Parts: sequence; structure tokens; C-alpha cells
Amino acid sequence: MRRCICLALLLIAAVATPASAKEGARARLLSRVPIHARAGALITVRWTVQVRGPSGGLVPFVANPMFARLIGKGTVSTAFANQFGPPYSVRIRVPRSGIKNIKVGLMGYSDTGRPAPAVFPITNDPFHPAR
Repeated sequence: MRRCICLALLLIAAVATPASAKEGARARLLSRVPIHARAGALITVRWTVQVRGPSGGLVPFVANPMFARLIGKGTVSTAFANQFGPPYSVRIRVPRSGIKNIKVGLMGYSDTGRPAPAVFPITNDPFHPAR
């Protein structure tokens, strides 16, 4: 019984750690997003994600599956990175209506098995520049 309780606590801690690690994560684009690319074109999006480490400094966020999403008017294109650590990179097709926004994040799933992506703020977002 004691062994089961210890195992359960370890499992809960392991599952909770990635969720808390996402808190405060920020993405930075490493490639220029051609915001006027023609519909259907394949473009490369490269980015990194950083979080605050135990000493307060920024450290790379390593997770999988990371994704990039190009959002058009009524259309969306999503691609998943093949690598497990930064920098992340995808080849992604421009939506039929062009690129109106970009999102990067980590794909997760809810308790019911439905997709529950965590999207990170982009520090150098070409569609929402810092004011």
C-alpha cells in the first residue's frame, strides 16, 4: 500500500512538472516570417522558447511536440517540429487566405483526450509588435 502511494505521488509530480514549467514561457522567432507570402507557398519558421530557470536566468524550454500555426482569414495551417529541443523548425504551407497571424506552442491533451495546445507569447511577433 505504501509503495502504491509513493508511486502515485511520483506520477503526479512528473505530470505536474511540465505544466508548471510552461508558466512564463516566451517564444522568439529565429527566422523572418514572410507575411506577404503567396497562398500555398512552403515557408520555414524557426523559433526557440525560453523559461526562467531556478537561478532566475532564462533557459531553453525543451518539449515535444512543438508546433507552428499560420492563421489566415478562415483558414489555418499547422506543422509540427521534428526535433525535441530548441531551436525548433518547421516547413509549413501558407493558408489560402494568406498569413494574418502566427502562433507557436506545445501540443498537449486534456483528460478526455482532446487536443489542448499551450500557445506561447512571441516576443518579436511580426503581427503584434511591442508598443
